[in-house]
Amino acid sequence: MATLRQLKTFIAVAEYKKMSEAAKRLYISQPTVSQMVSDLEEEYQTKLFERLPRELKITQSGKLLLQSAQEIVASHEHLEQSMRNVNSVRPLRIGATLTIGNTLMGALVETLLEQHPDIDVTVFVDNTKIIEHRMIHNELDIALVEGIIVRQEIMTEPVLEDSLCLICGKKHPFAQRESIAIEELRHQDFIMREKGSGTRAIFENIMLSHHIPFVTKWECSSRSAIVDAVRHNLGIGVLSRRCITEYVEKGEIFTCPVENVSMKRYFYLCHNQNHPINSQIEDFIQVVKSLDESPACSCALPHGNKRVT
Repeated sequence: MATLRQLKTFIAVAEYKKMSEAAKRLYISQPTVSQMVSDLEEEYQTKLFERLPRELKITQSGKLLLQSAQEIVASHEHLEQSMRNVNSVRPLRIGATLTIGNTLMGALVETLLEQHPDIDVTVFVDNTKIIEHRMIHNELDIALVEGIIVRQEIMTEPVLEDSLCLICGKKHPFAQRESIAIEELRHQDFIMREKGSGTRAIFENIMLSHHIPFVTKWECSSRSAIVDAVRHNLGIGVLSRRCITEYVEKGEIFTCPVENVSMKRYFYLCHNQNHPINSQIEDFIQVVKSLDESPACSCALPHGNKRVT
């Protein structure tokens, strides 16, 4: 019978498609990884991977084992976590993407703890790609993200509406204009979020669908760094409306509405379907779904680009 260690190793190989990369991630030797995969293939009398020149391709038998392996590992992690905390408060590991971490997560956790003081919350903030990776490996119980989740094991549900904004500095030709045509963005310099960001992926898809090439001059994960670069007229930025309200109100930057282009999006609650839903997860879901857009969380901007005094 397969051991838990063998199953975890098999999952890693299936994810990274290379035994060397799986070994690196698991901090074990490549021969050890290869031996464990061979042992599993011998145990079940089937081929789990096709050995291609550049990567491994999982077989149909491998896909069947992968689904069961993920469920077994998730159940074991849940058991371990439950028993470690059987006589203590309810632990909850929440993931959040950067926009949500910057604008919403503090208020959400504060509300959660006011309603359920027995929950012990840990929060991890990073971009969508990293959050997705940690959910697959059962390092998070639930997450709230703005990007697109691609792994089928993760269930997603839209819960909050948001929108992206183009922003520019005072000296930019687009400043104080009522709107711009998307064609005017052709070959413009942009200050972009890092690869793996939901904000970046959505904007790139918009530009791609309209066949508009643009130049990425800066990449960074910090909203304040993006705003600062835009403020110094080094390019156009793309951020959530929630992230820029204070800067627009102060007149430090301007928004650039794009004619006939919708930049609305949703924030998604995400949960690994192989991870059991416990009471603290349910409590967090209820807090998110009952979120009232209070002034602290509001994403409304002043009319036009005028400073509010």
